[in-house]
Amino acid sequence: MSANEKSKVVQVLKELNEFVHDGREGYERAAKESTDSLRQDVYRRFSQQRLAFANELNQIIQQHGGSPERDTTAKGKLYRQWMDFKATITGSNEEAILGSCIYGEEWAQKAYRDALDHELPAEVRGVILRQREASTDVLTHLHQIHEAAGYAPAQGGLPAAIASPALSKPLRTALYAVAGAAGAVLIYGLVSKKIPTAKLVAGLSFLTRKRTAA
Repeated sequence: MSANEKSKVVQVLKELNEFVHDGREGYERAAKESTDSLRQDVYRRFSQQRLAFANELNQIIQQHGGSPERDTTAKGKLYRQWMDFKATITGSNEEAILGSCIYGEEWAQKAYRDALDHELPAEVRGVILRQREASTDVLTHLHQIHEAAGYAPAQGGLPAAIASPALSKPLRTALYAVAGAAGAVLIYGLVSKKIPTAKLVAGLSFLTRKRTAA
């Protein structure tokens, strides 16, 4: 394998591994926020699964001359900051936690599809395919939990986080207003790239701390 081919493998797997780390942190957060012991066990199991996936990808990355990837995506950082901000206003609830996990798993599925769009050695593709199949099983299981609980169809992202019927109408209306302002800034910053990701994350973190202190 040429140096360029090895570099391509490293690049693709490092990008994929950022999404895998997103999943690990997301499920770890879900396990901490949930008060349902059965769901906590499920979330912890999925978090450990993603840790194993990340270690497996990092091993392949190192075999191809790269350094291990231990970071998460910029979108993942922003989404977790948004969830922190949302929780300071509404508190956490089981439907929103589960909806966020479904959203994150759908995100992971796209990351695996994107990785498989590249020309990769057969053994590397085999690992990615196996992990994607496991991710598909996780997504199916999450949807089964969602349906068994009798929740409205999962929407993912912002709607899933704030549309729970457990919220009062005035509170939901206020949250949508805040979300609209915060979301507009996030979208502008991500699309235009005129606002560094670090500043977007710091801004949401500041709003969260300010709301918590209020």
